[in-house]
Amino acid sequence: MNYTVIIPFYNEFNNVEPLNKALLNNLKKVINDNRKFEIIYVDDGSTDNTFEALKKLNNNEIETIIIKHRNNLSQSAALNTGIGCSKYENLIILDGDLQNDPDDLERMIKSYEEGTDMIIGWRKKRKDNFISKSLPSIIANFLVRLFSKSKVHDHGCAFKIFKKKTIDDLTNWGDFHRLLAARLANNGYHVKEIEVKHNPRISGKSNYGFERILKVFIDLLYLNFFKNYKRQSIYFFGIFGFFSFIFAALTFAAMLILKFIYNTSFILTPLPILVIFFVMVGLIFLFIGLLAQLIISQEKVKDVNNTIVKEKHHFNKN
Repeated sequence: MNYTVIIPFYNEFNNVEPLNKALLNNLKKVINDNRKFEIIYVDDGSTDNTFEALKKLNNNEIETIIIKHRNNLSQSAALNTGIGCSKYENLIILDGDLQNDPDDLERMIKSYEEGTDMIIGWRKKRKDNFISKSLPSIIANFLVRLFSKSKVHDHGCAFKIFKKKTIDDLTNWGDFHRLLAARLANNGYHVKEIEVKHNPRISGKSNYGFERILKVFIDLLYLNFFKNYKRQSIYFFGIFGFFSFIFAALTFAAMLILKFIYNTSFILTPLPILVIFFVMVGLIFLFIGLLAQLIISQEKVKDVNNTIVKEKHHFNKN
């Protein structure tokens, strides 16, 4: 089997060199006549010297491609750029913050080659702040397992190996990296989980917190009902739809309180009309998001390299 390793970076200047060194050391352990590797690093519009640090990796012994987005688009956009440039049929992805440990690579590859469509890491012992990182992850993973076919413990773990053929327009919409395991499971692919190390963040700053729960919830709605649109318009309108559904649920709860606690008929109140109103408004917002996405899809610029890529360098030592 041959593998493309894809790692996105955003303002991770201090992590580039140590991550590259650790990755090369571990790839040397698994490379052989039956396994070829290439590395693709994608700088997602960093404002520090991340790309300058990447350009210094031109002595890598393994074929390496570095790409820089003109602007910060998203982690999923960076991964999509890497996938589009990859030449091998199996993809390995991990974060650029050194919290995913390349030392787990050998175990993950061996487990993957035993037979599966995807293997995903499980950060069973996380080294993050509980309130700002671990708690939102626990809530998000609970929601994903509740509303999808996936039984994975840690959908947010970026360390994954999967077949490139599993990625299509039904899978890589929105922030696809966050729920990729659930999306593949829902599409009938086999997903395995393996416990991996998780390192504390030493340098840089995390870009995720409680807001991920809202995005996961919106993703789950589309995963179950629409699941074929890609970009961020679904989140913009989905937020309004989400709050409309919340108001509908609160209004319905008020109806139940009137009925069963105060023994008052809610039919005499405007509450039933409000429930219907909020539900309809929520659905309208969701469908507006879909319509907006259709328009955006039609307006995509064909030449991707001219629109999102500022620089691309190919270091080939073969």
